[in-house]
Amino acid sequence: MASAEKKYLENLFKSFLKSKGFRKKGASWRKDVDGFLQIINIQGSAYSKNFYVNLGVYIKDLGTLDWPAEYDCHIRIRLNSYCLNKGVLDLLNFEDYGVDEQPRKDLLNILERDGFPWLEKCCSYIGAKEEYMLPNRIMTGHQRKALDEYFA
Repeated sequence: MASAEKKYLENLFKSFLKSKGFRKKGASWRKDVDGFLQIINIQGSAYSKNFYVNLGVYIKDLGTLDWPAEYDCHIRIRLNSYCLNKGVLDLLNFEDYGVDEQPRKDLLNILERDGFPWLEKCCSYIGAKEEYMLPNRIMTGHQRKALDEYFA
């Protein structure tokens, strides 16, 4: 069962992402974009009341999933890793800050300003390849092999 904090974040994102063309299933949203699936997922920490917003792009030519989990995505990143020093970690921290102690709606602005452009970039062969080639991008072995062949 989802915590009250996770439900709060899901409700915060729900209508905003729907207005952007995303559909919700569980704690994830999906948008189909010309051969790619954009995935946005809210993940709770196993050790605290901290959360993560995961962004992923699933390349439909490389799989058969209609609703891939974020970890099934071929290209992925956490919003807080991509938006260093923009306050994402504090906005997703319910351990140290109560629901009303942070301007949590700022997450939507950060997602629109930084997250959506990253997703859009990765929904093209060139953009996905550029992201894939960056150091420290972790994929499973079968994903790396499929991407090596795809981008060859």
